[in-house]
Amino acid sequence: MNATLRSGLWAAVMWAAVAAQAACTRAIEVPMAPVGLSVSFDGERGVGIYPTLLRELGTAAGCEFRIQRVPRARLQKMFEAGRADLLVPASASPSRDGDGEFVPLIQVRASLLTLTRDRPLPRSLAELVATPGLKLAVVRGFNFGPAYEQMVVALRAQKRLVEELDAGGVARALRQGLAQATVMTASIFIGTLLGEADLAPLVKQLNVDALEELGWSESGVYLSRHSLSEADRRALRQALTQSAKSGRVWQLFNDHHPPGSLGGSIRPLF
Repeated sequence: MNATLRSGLWAAVMWAAVAAQAACTRAIEVPMAPVGLSVSFDGERGVGIYPTLLRELGTAAGCEFRIQRVPRARLQKMFEAGRADLLVPASASPSRDGDGEFVPLIQVRASLLTLTRDRPLPRSLAELVATPGLKLAVVRGFNFGPAYEQMVVALRAQKRLVEELDAGGVARALRQGLAQATVMTASIFIGTLLGEADLAPLVKQLNVDALEELGWSESGVYLSRHSLSEADRRALRQALTQSAKSGRVWQLFNDHHPPGSLGGSIRPLF
């Protein structure tokens, strides 16, 4: 079965499951930032895994999603201020729970990513913080849980943190030697490298190593507690949960990534 036909069948199953749900009461504002193959833009049109998923859900559940491009750091601030209805994609984090209701869609695992092995690599975030001279590049606004947040605060205080607007900036910082490592989900980084011609050769140099504090966690969508009504949150929660249960989210990840590239960094929720 070819990918297009398989994708259509998965979508049909999902649409049938959510078609009976109540439509959203208004258009849903979804500012997005580019994130590898998960979110990208063709001009002003959002493409990739999550824009595709939202358009399918919009057709099935009767919701209009207005997608616009914004920098990742601004997106976080917009969500906190109630100017974004959804934060997507987003990892579950206690620091976000006051602003939004989390709906898990997939399981992810962040890792230590490097382009060279010219030194012994830390096996934990604590060891990374304790390694003098090692600078870490991160995407401003990314969050992989409390241990990650504590590491970022510690390295920023030590002036060992290089903060970039996106994963492409992180890749260039590593290539230029401004930092020696990054911590993020490997699939995000690989997707970014494959999407930019000048960065694609770095895929062959990439090393992926687990860190003790970063096991499997949930990633998905935060629904705003500030801007969305309870009725709209309920409709969106039901539609998104069904998309994960039906296997559609996992199928979209497989359709958009090279075969074999997801192992160790992403797995289905159910």
